[in-house]
Amino acid sequence: MEQKKFTPSICRKVLRLIQGETLPSSLFPRWFADELKEEGLLSVITHGSRNSYRLLNVEASIRYVKNKYTGGAELSRWIELTDGHNPDLDRSALVNETGDSKLVRVRTFRGFLVNCCEPLEVTMGEKSFTLSPLEGMAFFVQEPEKFRIPSDVLVVGVENGDNFRLLHRQRHLFKARKVLLVSRYPQSDDLRNWLLSVPNDYLHFGDFDLAGIHIYLTEFYKYLGNRASFFVPDDIEIKLKNGNATLYDRQYARFCHLVPEDVRLIPLVEMIHHYHRVYEQEGYISSIVFR
Repeated sequence: MEQKKFTPSICRKVLRLIQGETLPSSLFPRWFADELKEEGLLSVITHGSRNSYRLLNVEASIRYVKNKYTGGAELSRWIELTDGHNPDLDRSALVNETGDSKLVRVRTFRGFLVNCCEPLEVTMGEKSFTLSPLEGMAFFVQEPEKFRIPSDVLVVGVENGDNFRLLHRQRHLFKARKVLLVSRYPQSDDLRNWLLSVPNDYLHFGDFDLAGIHIYLTEFYKYLGNRASFFVPDDIEIKLKNGNATLYDRQYARFCHLVPEDVRLIPLVEMIHHYHRVYEQEGYISSIVFR
């Protein structure tokens, strides 16, 4: 069944009809064209096997679309408000101009979580402050485009929630660097886009399995190149020897032919296949709190 959703794309085409253009019928979903025809607003022009549309009554068409789909807003303004490329859209604007905050799906929480083991001087726009969360707390960066950190800070992407939450029990893993821990949840492109805008190195700390390597390669290395790397602990071979064979078997069919573009990971992939086991990153959460 064709989903009935009036989108900015459809609205742009309606604007073209309003401006006097004749458009191919293939550009419009059938349900929308049928509505306009039933209202006596749309004319069908046949050219052999092809059909085109033009409006019969421009003013009536504008009123119909505004009343039914844009909450009374002008069509061009409605496109500005509802286009997914508008980073400044908020529900208050939708309510003020259309009377409906749910007229379009709005990502109220853009951004990503950050945490750190020791205080870090960061900036948000023109303001500098010290990021120093207490254990059991984290910060949510809702305007990533304004968030900046010193260039010598290593950004560590943590896949698992427990590893992100219990960072002080893993501080020894990154003792040589100042680190900012980041989480890609809620899952979106926000974290990756921010990484592309800053010069910092990125270290991916995920599960030591084929699926985890695949996530790193497709979501980070593909875009960041060698500025990204995958965290491989010195004792990973010992861990894999006693790792999870069931999880390896479960992933094998999908990832058995994985050949990492990041050649630094070839030894890890070979090791995983050699032992037929994987190791989950939670195993590196120590019972000791490192300060």
